[in-house]
Amino acid sequence: MKKYNIKVIVKAWNSDFWQTMLSGAKAAMVEMPDRVEVEVMAPPEESDILQQVEMLKQVVDSKPDGIVIASTSNDLTVPYIEAAMDAGIPVVTLDNQVSTEKYTSFIGTDSKTAAGMAADALFEELHKSGKRLAGKKAIVINSSKISKVDLDRDAGFIERIKTLAPEIEILETQYVENDAVLTENIVCELLHDSNLVGIFADNDMTGVGIANGIRRAGAQGRVFSYAFDANGVEIEAVQDGVLTGMIVQRPFQIGYMGVQCVIDALEGKSVERKIDPGAKLVTKDNLQDREVQKLLYPEKM
Repeated sequence: MKKYNIKVIVKAWNSDFWQTMLSGAKAAMVEMPDRVEVEVMAPPEESDILQQVEMLKQVVDSKPDGIVIASTSNDLTVPYIEAAMDAGIPVVTLDNQVSTEKYTSFIGTDSKTAAGMAADALFEELHKSGKRLAGKKAIVINSSKISKVDLDRDAGFIERIKTLAPEIEILETQYVENDAVLTENIVCELLHDSNLVGIFADNDMTGVGIANGIRRAGAQGRVFSYAFDANGVEIEAVQDGVLTGMIVQRPFQIGYMGVQCVIDALEGKSVERKIDPGAKLVTKDNLQDREVQKLLYPEKM
């Protein structure tokens, strides 16, 4: 039986989310040591977009059996993804759906629907608080304005809030290039406005930034805040009541399924074109639930 060589590229090393996804990919190799060899790679940070593009180019040139990639850019990786597919190399894309129809499978959360869960939760908290919504404000912190997945999350949150509470003013989105410190500083400044009641961050690094900003401003309990994905800082912030909630995906499972889909494609098996592993709203109330703990710490459960 042939042992397949599969390259897995994610958006960044400096993120618990991406490290968990890589762990899932490597878990597939551990389970099938005679069938697959998995090599994982990523640029240092999500802002290192051109470095990821060059990485993919070199991977395609090396002619592996298959490629799994979470592309930061919607467009810049497309020529190399298409070149791989044209050469008969199956490519499974993760997280961010790129601007081509030439791919084997896409595995990722329905970003608009998942972000809408944060808007639903914010509306519920505002309703429970009894606050009048007229004159209140909410804002989105965007981690990357060239990443479709992040833009979809932002749109999903904004569209849902406008539907639920049209009287809430949506402030101009803040673009921070995945910089947690910049996010923290922006949030501290925004919190001078007593009418700000909701903040949504569209990934884990911006989630860290809003948590740190709320702590620094002493605004815990005054503003409802939600972030996409989960890392240690965010989990602690939810436990402490600094972050109101997190939209938690299944990165370990996504990484594992990415490798499995490539193997299935190589062996001529049917592969679903799109797979949505789903997401869950995690708050202080359900943080200790076993199901949630399995999502947060998949390698330990």
